[in-house]
Amino acid sequence: MLRQNETGVLPGSEVYFNSISATAQRLLYFVNCCGHYFCEQGYQIRREYMDSLLIIMIEKGALEMTYDGKTYTATESDILLLDGSRPQYYMTKKYVDFYWLHVAGQNCFELCEHLTHLHGGILHHPQADPKPEAAIRQLVTQYSTRQTIDEAEQSMLIYNVLCGLICASQSAFALGPPDMTGIVQQTVHFIHAHLRENLSVKRLAARVQVSDTHLIRLFRAELNVSPHEYVVQIRINRARYLLKNTDLPIHVISNEVGYQVETSFTAAFTRRVGLSPRKFRNLPLG
Repeated sequence: MLRQNETGVLPGSEVYFNSISATAQRLLYFVNCCGHYFCEQGYQIRREYMDSLLIIMIEKGALEMTYDGKTYTATESDILLLDGSRPQYYMTKKYVDFYWLHVAGQNCFELCEHLTHLHGGILHHPQADPKPEAAIRQLVTQYSTRQTIDEAEQSMLIYNVLCGLICASQSAFALGPPDMTGIVQQTVHFIHAHLRENLSVKRLAARVQVSDTHLIRLFRAELNVSPHEYVVQIRINRARYLLKNTDLPIHVISNEVGYQVETSFTAAFTRRVGLSPRKFRNLPLG
């Protein structure tokens, strides 16, 4: 199926939309939509929010991208993983041929969060590990050849892509800060695993047996934020996912992300996102 109304999208391009069962939405990974695009100068996407991850694999040419405050170029054979809930912009100055998928479900946002904070982003060369590339091709081919979609098989293929990117992330070239030292890495893992708990700088520093000031210095050097700011980022990102993907009451989400008082959560969320949790939940996607 060709999208006729997108500037710069050439004939022969295809986009496919998926019908997702309630079971898949609740238990599995799934494709919202996907495609294979051939684009020329003039193609550009500027998006503020999308309720899925975006996976792009470049076949030929290049995409210039701005994401999470960084600008870079994805070229032939690169695979890019982006959290669609964050603002993003990409375009081509010449010609580009690429596969793309919008995927969601399970803990895919948490996996993406883990990768982008550990390695500054994922821009992966399939030569290091061909499994993600093969799975991406198979996922799109299922639609282009009109195969019957087995939701469990599709979930496994998406899982293979995400896990392949995790395994290969050490060989990915960073879009942000270099790999973290052991102290920062241990602290980040602890934060993700204990998001509901007290995550004061004092407790985090004691956990890795350094002083408060030394931990703050390490975080600022490697992640460009303080430990406290990093915790807030993770909590708000997790809250955004829960608001859009569950029916949990706001006070329950507040507790899930470590705020014992709902008004404190609302204030923190509003400062960071620009909307209250309730308004954000009701915001149309697109």
